[in-house]
Formats: sequence, structure tokens, C-alpha cells
Amino acid sequence: MKRIYYVTSFVLLLVISFLGITYSFEYEDNNGIKFEILGPDPLYMDVNTDYAEYGIKVIHNDKDVSSKVKVDTSNVDFNKLGKYKVKYQYGNEYVYRDVVIIDKENPVIELLGGEEIYILQGGKYEEAGYNVIDNYDKELEKNVKIDGNVDTNKEGEYILNYSVSDNSGNIGTARRKVIVKKGVISALHEKGGRVSPNSYNVYLYSNTLIKNRFNNDGVYFEGYVKEYLNKYIIKLKKRDSKLEYTYNMNTSKNNFYNGNLDLTTVKDGIYDIYIGNNERLISKLDIYSRIVRAKVGNKLITFSYDDDYVVMNVESFKYKYDFVIDPGHGGIEIGSSNGLIAEKDVNLMVSKYEKCRYESMGYKVYMIRYDDSLGEMLGNSSMDPLDRRGLTIGYYGAVSRVSYSNHHNGSLNRGEHGFEIIVQGSLNNEELSTEYNIFSKFKKFYGINDSKVRMYAKDYENDMILDKSNGKVYNNKNYYSILRLTYELFNVKNVIYEPIYMTNANDFNWYYASRNWIKVSEIKIKEYVNYIGGTYKSDNSKCL
Repeated sequence: MKRIYYVTSFVLLLVISFLGITYSFEYEDNNGIKFEILGPDPLYMDVNTDYAEYGIKVIHNDKDVSSKVKVDTSNVDFNKLGKYKVKYQYGNEYVYRDVVIIDKENPVIELLGGEEIYILQGGKYEEAGYNVIDNYDKELEKNVKIDGNVDTNKEGEYILNYSVSDNSGNIGTARRKVIVKKGVISALHEKGGRVSPNSYNVYLYSNTLIKNRFNNDGVYFEGYVKEYLNKYIIKLKKRDSKLEYTYNMNTSKNNFYNGNLDLTTVKDGIYDIYIGNNERLISKLDIYSRIVRAKVGNKLITFSYDDDYVVMNVESFKYKYDFVIDPGHGGIEIGSSNGLIAEKDVNLMVSKYEKCRYESMGYKVYMIRYDDSLGEMLGNSSMDPLDRRGLTIGYYGAVSRVSYSNHHNGSLNRGEHGFEIIVQGSLNNEELSTEYNIFSKFKKFYGINDSKVRMYAKDYENDMILDKSNGKVYNNKNYYSILRLTYELFNVKNVIYEPIYMTNANDFNWYYASRNWIKVSEIKIKEYVNYIGGTYKSDNSKCL
């Protein structure tokens, strides 16, 4: 039928609209039936929203027959953009209301890796990535534009601005701050004079450290002084003031001393360290032996070595991350393989999932690598990659609540199966309580006997396997550098998880093809979330 405007004028409609008054459109046919559409026509609606009927008034032969009108919305797809019509029918006569489905909602950019990232000067900035969530359009990640640059050769704060537009022109934005800081390890790559603590000749120097390690209250030093004083004093002198701290050392034998420095009450600042009254303490230890940084009480203690002089920075401690995850191997380091997939790829898959899960619960995660590379690696390229990985894990683990490495086993014996958890030999029951819980729940979930699984430490000197499932504490040097260096130089507990032998076809299918790796990860995730006092959430839909 033909639409005829009965009363309303366009100008009057605009005035009424601005005043917020309900307006209507009237149509009359040749049979004396008058249709009055209440509300807007056309009606603009947001996609994926419920339809709200404004109503219609129909007069036939001066009688209100509105209740007999049939409203038909079957031709409107409220979940798809476009122009549609709602049909109002009385008898054989009908009119339409135009409905336009539009998208007015801005997309949301979720930054992976957090809104604030710390990287070391001289390293490489790797974009952690992002997800784009939109109420209508899909796969908008390819449309994201990043404005800004990061100069990793220069200390400072850099801002990266992210923007994306959906197909309706709505714009979403996000902002990431990248903080480039000078690393205390990056300068320790000279080869000259860098020898092991057991072999260099201390008598060549006026004074030098022989051993150093972190403890719960500060640091332990052993050293040599050429001028025998019968009494050894170490002084901390704050650079920007006259503040000093004095520590009496024990005499182990002529010219040699040892003792602890309690740093829990030392004020924040940079300190030069002296032996006696005026001779600065030096260290000729190599990169594998010089302590770097650690949490001591409520302080973050960081050591650097300017021309071998020992310098200490004291800061009020705060956690920068909740979790540090190391996806083992990467790049040329493939790890084990079963001919179908390399260990490095499985490590990365599991680690990305676990990172996503922690972040979905609001936790901050630092991951050593995000792609098929070695990732961020401290130290010099001439060093063994596993040693460099140990330095990197320790550096970030020192400001994290939890640190662990994801690996997957392999063996020439194709029948070998089970899982392993490898820890540092010196840790006691209390320090490993969470890992014991994970070990117990793994055993129950896997449903295999104890002879097929183990929790252990390994000795560096003789390759001996040291059982840790019995709670025994060992005074050993840890075999794996990602455990040894993290503990010795950073006082960081790191754990290696080997949840399967990839070379066992049955176990691989159970774990990988049947996706039981997700359930294995969830056991670990739940225990660690509980450990840091958080609330575990089981919904993993965003991470699959």
C-alpha cells in the first residue's frame, strides 16, 4: 500500500526529537484504515541487541484496533549489519517500519605481556603482541597500527600507541610503556682476567673476592687482602652522602677473611665497597661466579662491576612480575624431537597457554621468548645458550614471585615414559611445598607408578641424580645452568618441568594429540595461583 503522511511535518519532527518527546508517523489507506507508527522510523539499532517494539496505533472506522495488529520481525537479522523492515499487518493491509542495524561500539585492544615492559639496554625489543576484541568484526589483529619506536641502545621510557579501526569506522586504542634499563650483566663480556674462582691467583692483586653469594639477610663474602691487618673490616660508602656501614669480617687465615653483610636495614642508594679504610673491593671472578641481584628482606640488591670494582645498588623491593616462564630451547636449540614436532615448539605452545591463563586472571607474566628464537639472552653470544638462559631467568626471576622452565623429555629408549620435576638440591620441604603438591597431583592424574616418575636434583661434579621426593637437602652444585646460575647469582628458585617423553608414541598421543597437556598445565597453574594468594579461575576459553 502507499504511505501517506497524515499529520507530521519534518520540521516539527526535528523539534519534537530534540525536546525528547515521543513522536510518530501516520499513514492512511484508501479503505479508511489509519496506521500510526509510534517511535522512530527508520529505527537505528546496535548489532546484537534485543529489539524493543515502540508500538503502532491503528484506527479503522473510528475504532482503535491496535490490539489486532500482527507485528512481524522475522525478516530482521539483529546480529548482522544492514537495512531491514518490520511488518505491521491488519487484515490485508500493512505498513513497514525501517530498521537499520549498525555498529557503534569501539574495538578493544588487549596487550599481551602487559602495559609496562622492562627490557635491558642493548637487547632486542620483541613485540609481545595483542588481541583485538570487537562486538561484530573478527580477526582485526592484522589492522592494528603501532605508533612509536623503542631505542634499546638508550636508557629511557618509550611509549607505543596502538590503534585499530573496525569495518564501521569505530576506533580502539591502547598504550604500552617500554622501559629500557641498563643491565648489570651486559658489560661483563671481556675475556681478559675472567677465570674461575678456584684457579685465579689472588696474590697478584692487592685485594679481591674469592667467593660471594646471597643469603636471606644480605651477602656472604670471602676474600684476600695483601696487607695482613689481623682484623678485616668491610665498609659500604654511599656515593651521594657521608653515610657508611661497617662490618667486621672473620679471619680464616693470614690475609684471608670471610663473613656476612646484613643488608636488611641499609638505606637505598649506590654504594662503593671498601676493605679496610680506603681500598676499594675488587672482583676478578668470571660471569659465572659474580653475584648479580636478589631480593633481600624488603630490599632489591644489585651488584655491578665497574673496572672490576664492586658496586652495590640498594632499592626498596617490589615485584614487577608474578610469573617468569621460560619456554625451553628455541631457534637453533631444538631440544628433543620425535620426528613430528620439536621440543622447542611444544615448550612454546605450553608456555603461551600458561601465560595467557595467568594474564586472564590479572597476573603479570614475563616470558623469556615469544617465538622460534632464543629470546632475550643476557651475556655474550660466545657463551653457551643454556648459560645465557640461566642468567636471563635469574635476572627477571629476582623480581618475580614464581619462576619455572617448560621442557619435554626425549630418549633413545622409545618405551621410556613418565614425568620429571627437577629442582635445586639445597631447597627444603617448605621452599618446595608447592612443587610437592604439583608432583603429587601429577602422579594421580597420570595414573602411573612411582618408578616412572621422579622429582630430583642433579649434581654438577659427578652427574649423580639426587632424589628430592623424600625432602632431603643436599649441599651440591646444581647440574643445569638454568638452576645453578639462577640460584648462585640471583638466589632465585627455578624449577624445570618435563611432563612427558615425546619419543614415546602412546604418551605423546595422550599428551599432545588428545590435548591432555592442557589439564597438566592447569594443575600447575592452579597450584601456583594458590601459592601467591590469588583466586584460581577455571575458564580457559580465551586461551584455547
